Amino acid sequence: MNIPKLLTTLVATTTILFAATENAQAITFSGTSSGSWGLPVVSTGVESLSDENGGTNNRLTWGIAATTSFRNYVQYDGLSFSTDVNTLFAVGDLTYRNGVTYYGFNGDFPLEVELSFTNPFNNAESFNYTFNIFNTPNIYNDPVLDGDILLFTANGLTNDSFNFAGVDYTLKLAGFSSDGGNTFLGVFNSPEDSVANAILYAEIIKVDVPEPTTIIALGLFGIYLTGSLHISRKEATGNRQQATGYIIDSL
Repeated sequence: MNIPKLLTTLVATTTILFAATENAQAITFSGTSSGSWGLPVVSTGVESLSDENGGTNNRLTWGIAATTSFRNYVQYDGLSFSTDVNTLFAVGDLTYRNGVTYYGFNGDFPLEVELSFTNPFNNAESFNYTFNIFNTPNIYNDPVLDGDILLFTANGLTNDSFNFAGVDYTLKLAGFSSDGGNTFLGVFNSPEDSVANAILYAEIIKVDVPEPTTIIALGLFGIYLTGSLHISRKEATGNRQQATGYIIDSL
């Protein structure tokens, strides 16, 4: 076996396979998004869901408003998108109205985000997340310090994924931005007795599984090692035979 030739072939083949994978990753996903909230895990009995701006269950309302204020709600409006893999994009427009209320809730509630793809295929994929809200006690007499906080849990990850061209992808939530994506925050703070807006950003990423090219490369490397060991054994056997013959001849 020609070891240098095999090694050269191994490197060249692996390089080609990795290049093919990089080209496969150069995919642009386009379409529209939508979002649907669910009721809180621990309910106070005064929460409700409604359809707004053409959405479905995209507004969650809660609390009983004080005389001079209004009820709380958080609303998700979908957006059009066109993005590459591992690239942040605006996936939802969030509106958070924070009133002075009684019977607010603290804790988890679900959000389902749907991406309706038009490129590179026509399909709708859903991703489920858990959001959390904290209703700050109004003790500071400051709208910002008394503001309520919305955030997503599990580092923005979901167990849901989709497959395109043999590769599994998922949607990872990244953060909130109120300045067009220049800065990002992990929480959405809505000042007391006001209405705040923020854009939710996310990215489409590959599901963390072993790369096919890595598996193939390891397989080729295994072939190389097997061949090398086979050659080494043959050489060792040949050397022993030569040594044995020399001893016999010398007797």
